[in-house]
Amino acid sequence: MARREYDLTSLQNRRDMAHFIALTEDRTSETSPQSRARWDRRAEDWERKRLREPGDNWRVEQAVAFLQNRGLLEPGMDVADIGCGPGRFAAAFAPFVRQVTGFDLSERMVAYGVDQARREGVDNVFFRVCDFQSLDVAGEGLAGAFDLVFSSLTPAVRSLEGLEKMMTMSRAYCCHITHLSGEEPLLRRAMEEALGRSPQPRWNGRWFYALFNLLFLLGYDPEVSYDRRVRERRLPASRDQAALLLEQLLPLAERGKKETEALYRWLQENAEEDGTVLQHSETCYGRVVWDVRLRTERPGYGAGAWEE
Repeated sequence: MARREYDLTSLQNRRDMAHFIALTEDRTSETSPQSRARWDRRAEDWERKRLREPGDNWRVEQAVAFLQNRGLLEPGMDVADIGCGPGRFAAAFAPFVRQVTGFDLSERMVAYGVDQARREGVDNVFFRVCDFQSLDVAGEGLAGAFDLVFSSLTPAVRSLEGLEKMMTMSRAYCCHITHLSGEEPLLRRAMEEALGRSPQPRWNGRWFYALFNLLFLLGYDPEVSYDRRVRERRLPASRDQAALLLEQLLPLAERGKKETEALYRWLQENAEEDGTVLQHSETCYGRVVWDVRLRTERPGYGAGAWEE
């Protein structure tokens, strides 16, 4: 299957296209060794969270139920999970399909993915450590190799190039899940009280908005749906937890020992007798599904129609 080519100059408004491409590139993923190390650290945090909250599988269960209802997890299907993390989605999909392949930048994530598949008792899940942004899809025989290409909360596909690569791997469907909005009072207080800064919104739905419009302009018919969740959990008031929270609060260049210690002291001051702090969150996730086989020319978007 050849790589899909799009004649973007035939779209009615190239300025719209450039606008949405710019939105996708607003928060591109890092591919530096620091980024790989970052995701290795996140893997350890997620493993600790799994051990603390073994029943917290809400997002996975929601995704499985949705995909099953849409007929996208069926016997005989091959599924790819881009940015698979510790393998929770991949292992959950496996009982319903022929094979699942997870791709992730972090070796630690993949190691935990292998453990997750073993715990779930599935032997049709395979993992690859790779940088998706530099993955040679055609050269490695992955073009059109999957009936469903899935991704959730990963920066790996957050660009037009990543989106096209994702679609090139699919012979039928793609599904992406991303944050739309969230309210976390603990993080807001930490920014104000520990770091002395004004809180900034963590999510604004920009990628979801850009993704839908890019797909529409490219001739696809994306379907959207939403999941909302309210939850509470307890976080240890530790230096490790302070460092992990800091990654959510400040860009890489602004994180240092001083900031970590300030946040650690704040956690200690606000901890309860059991040494933990309560995190309350309200989050909305957006889901986009589309069929890569169904692509049409939009009326009014033909060659020359955009010219003034």
